[in-house]
Amino acid sequence: MFILNTMTRLLTFTLSIFILTSSFGNIGDDKIDPKKFDHNLYEKVLLLKINAYRKEKGIRPLMSNTIIYKVAADQNTFLKTKSEITHDQPTAGKKNVQQRLVSYINVKNYSVAENIARTFVLRNTQNYLRNGSTKKSVATTYNEAATYMLNAWIASEFHKKNLINPNYQLSGIASYFNPQNYSLTAVQVFATIK
Repeated sequence: MFILNTMTRLLTFTLSIFILTSSFGNIGDDKIDPKKFDHNLYEKVLLLKINAYRKEKGIRPLMSNTIIYKVAADQNTFLKTKSEITHDQPTAGKKNVQQRLVSYINVKNYSVAENIARTFVLRNTQNYLRNGSTKKSVATTYNEAATYMLNAWIASEFHKKNLINPNYQLSGIASYFNPQNYSLTAVQVFATIK
């Protein structure tokens, strides 16, 4: 009876691991539906790709943080009404990422940075490859969209420095999909609160 219970537990454990790994193994391979863009999925896939890139460089992963997400979402909401990408806002107390962070959390000792990019999905556009070159291609899945966004940041020395800065521990990513022109904008805020 003991052997049977042990084997049953082992089989249950093995089956559970198989189900978990197969469920998450293809995260982001879903096709993008312009009528129901899944921001949560996209943001999760983008952070997974960023953390994999950091791991390649020997840097610990970033932890998603709800307060840092609010800082990113604040800028993302502002950008929804703008045709240009900017790190600044005209709003007093929110003019830059430093002010926005302090408006959401009362801190004195911190480091913060922000990456913003815009690309297009579901239409042929110039996308960055990992080697920094560009190629016309169409992002049809969340994985592809996240890969092209990450590659654009890696191709920019300024954005790449933020991605691989080992001092940053926390992250928030907010995205906006425009169904009129199929543009996809992402704001990532990096932070360390001391």
